[in-house]
Amino acid sequence: LHQACLAIALVGSTSVNGFSSPRMTMPSVSRTARFSAVVEEVTTTNGATASMEMPTAWECDEEAECVEVPACNDEECRTTLDVRIHGKWYDLSGWRKAHPAGAHWIDWYDGRDATEVMDAFHSAKGREMYKRLPASAPDTAAVLEASTAPYSQTELNFRKLRAELEEDGWWNRDFVHEGTLLAIWTSLFVGAGLTVES
Repeated sequence: LHQACLAIALVGSTSVNGFSSPRMTMPSVSRTARFSAVVEEVTTTNGATASMEMPTAWECDEEAECVEVPACNDEECRTTLDVRIHGKWYDLSGWRKAHPAGAHWIDWYDGRDATEVMDAFHSAKGREMYKRLPASAPDTAAVLEASTAPYSQTELNFRKLRAELEEDGWWNRDFVHEGTLLAIWTSLFVGAGLTVES
């Protein structure tokens, strides 16, 4: 059921030419990232240029505990990696390396909504961890929200159904029931094998 619903949700997705790069070389803009945390230059009254402020990025560990770090070093600046989950934009640039399934999954959702994937393929612990990740910058989130399709009524209804099924215990494991089913299938398999040999 999870995979079928995910496939339905992803059918309307646009194709991707490449994965987003979490870093870029200054002063050029990243080839695939949609938004960048590059230092903006301003011209002063005497004609000199000066940087407004040094951008920051995030570094996160396996438990999604994040700290703010400088985004730039002498050679390059990291870009943001913004993903929408349940209507809120998160900067996952610091989490991508720590993601247990690999950074490529995080990269693919840069600038996109990952709500269905978050709900379908993550444990309850994982679905709570993302809430600790840093929010995207408000101006970046506003631009992304304007360029991303709003949730359809079908998506909202599916989420409501999933929440109701989860609350009713459909995702809770029942080891006694599973053992009973396994015993039935094993006895059918053994019975079929004995019947074939006789």
